[in-house]
Amino acid sequence: MRTLTLLDSSITTISPGSIMQMKCLRTLNFSGNKLNEVPKEIGELIHLRYMDLSWNRVLKELPDAVCDLCNLQTLVLEWCGQLEKLPKAMGKLINLKHLYGDDDEALKLGDLGIMDQLHGRLSIRYLGNKDDASEIEKAQLGNKEHLSHLRVFFQEGDEEQRKGDEEIVKALQPHQNLESLDIWWCQFTESLYWIKSLRNLRKLYLYGWRFCEFLPSLGKLPSLEILDIREMKKVKKVGVEFLGIEEEEEQVSGILFPKLKRLSFESMENWEEWAFVSEITIMPRLSELRIESCPKLKALRTLTITALRTLTISDCRILEGEYEKGVGKEWHNISHIPNLTIG
Repeated sequence: MRTLTLLDSSITTISPGSIMQMKCLRTLNFSGNKLNEVPKEIGELIHLRYMDLSWNRVLKELPDAVCDLCNLQTLVLEWCGQLEKLPKAMGKLINLKHLYGDDDEALKLGDLGIMDQLHGRLSIRYLGNKDDASEIEKAQLGNKEHLSHLRVFFQEGDEEQRKGDEEIVKALQPHQNLESLDIWWCQFTESLYWIKSLRNLRKLYLYGWRFCEFLPSLGKLPSLEILDIREMKKVKKVGVEFLGIEEEEEQVSGILFPKLKRLSFESMENWEEWAFVSEITIMPRLSELRIESCPKLKALRTLTITALRTLTISDCRILEGEYEKGVGKEWHNISHIPNLTIG
């Protein structure tokens, strides 16, 4: 037998004897049962590639023998709300590519330390505790060359509470192969210096950086195609720092945001000015621009918008007046765009 699947069967135990009779098993799926324990004999299934124990809500721990599954590639532990901890030697699972778990105490970031074969998406939530920077350093994200998508959620809190975030941000540095990055409620753009090394980054989502006054430097990311920025409530000006230029007088060659196709700003309630440098080619491939809930933004006229195919301006009182169809002072600059939504 190579595959054993028993779904939603109210099973409470796995017989050690039955495991010993299935040593050639490749796939084991006990999702949706009522397991309260997994026997240590599970470690005998050395050929196992896939194990799904999700939705076993009363499962409290896994035996250390799980770490002997040297060929295991996928481990699914989602919705195991009572799972208190994982075995200490999880790092022995050197072939593990996909690990699915929930935001509980069972899975520690440090457990990922030598799991360098992890593929796909990694979500890290509720960062902000004093030990988080150390745990992230142990995780060695910079060695996870097969991770394509990283999502990071900091704890919400006031400015004083978030002073410890700086060391966490520094420790987060992922491998340069990363293609998609989401960062929620971060407060230290200065510590994101490593973002410039993400040469393969295609999608970037930045949400809820409530205490940051300036956007990070992103203009020199060569592969960035989608950029979504929301709820930066202290940002008043988006200027040359956003482009990746240190000083306004700095001479820059080449193209900034060379592959950017979709750009979105939302809920930037104090944003007033968008300043570019006219001598530099910026966003030549931009086809979609969306600006919503930015009531103080005064103009887009410093942005080259001739390549746009879609423009959305919503809940932006000043801009809506400037670009009102037929009568706005700037209407002639956008009237050629095929897909327009104003107001």
